[in-house]
Amino acid sequence: MDVARAIVLRIHHREDLFKYDDLIGGDVYVTNEVPHFITIPTTAGTGSEVGRSAIIADDNSHQKKILFSPKLLAKIVFADPLLTMDLPAFITAATGMDALTHNMEAFIAKMEHPMCEGIALEGMRLIGQSLEKAVNRPDLNARSEMLLASLMGAVAFQKGLGVVHSLAHPLSSLLDTHHGLANAVNLSYGMAFNRSGFEEKFERMAGALQLNPGQDLIGFLRDLNGMIGIPEKLQDIGVKAEHIETLANLAFADFAHPNNPKPVSREDFKQLYLQAL
Repeated sequence: MDVARAIVLRIHHREDLFKYDDLIGGDVYVTNEVPHFITIPTTAGTGSEVGRSAIIADDNSHQKKILFSPKLLAKIVFADPLLTMDLPAFITAATGMDALTHNMEAFIAKMEHPMCEGIALEGMRLIGQSLEKAVNRPDLNARSEMLLASLMGAVAFQKGLGVVHSLAHPLSSLLDTHHGLANAVNLSYGMAFNRSGFEEKFERMAGALQLNPGQDLIGFLRDLNGMIGIPEKLQDIGVKAEHIETLANLAFADFAHPNNPKPVSREDFKQLYLQAL
């Protein structure tokens, strides 16, 4: 869908696509109309069907570029869970953890936005009760709830994302790691980094995920990965020690972490990668 949205932009905007990068103010150049287009998600994860941007990796810098404009909202979205029923277990797991990451990071992102936070909590609740079943024993109800949670995450993260996405993006652009998988492996480490000072919000997330009293949220995230076949460590998905310095540089340059609830330095990124390695 990001590729389709970039094509939609390209029809009547003929400059180099990266001129329209929102991170350098390129959205002001999206002045012409765009063709009528619809989106039809076949996974329950990215939420791109309700997005306003196309995220494209630059092959030279390995950084993510955001082609953004409200004009890039789909005119119609057909979100039909039947189209996800035959999704393989791994893709269901990875995209589902992407949706969970969207909801969690949006909820704790530093900008106040009660509506986005309420949507994110409900998205977490749906994922907590449906993801494992959607992966291992899929039925229409679980698939429906995951698709709804994916939509909710994409709406909620208009508030912002955070450290987990900044850890994940370089893995995709440098090593071609599936984005949802990259988020899934890094999620528990990023959330552990953020927990101190934000305990009340973490308690609310634990409640939304319907954890037992006293059950540790970070431990739950690692257990959930195990239940749906997601590896625990970065080395299990092809990351090597020699990648860490480059990954830390790219993560620090990434657009997502300025909205993280606490500042993240380049050294923080390096240490998080080493913990996850």
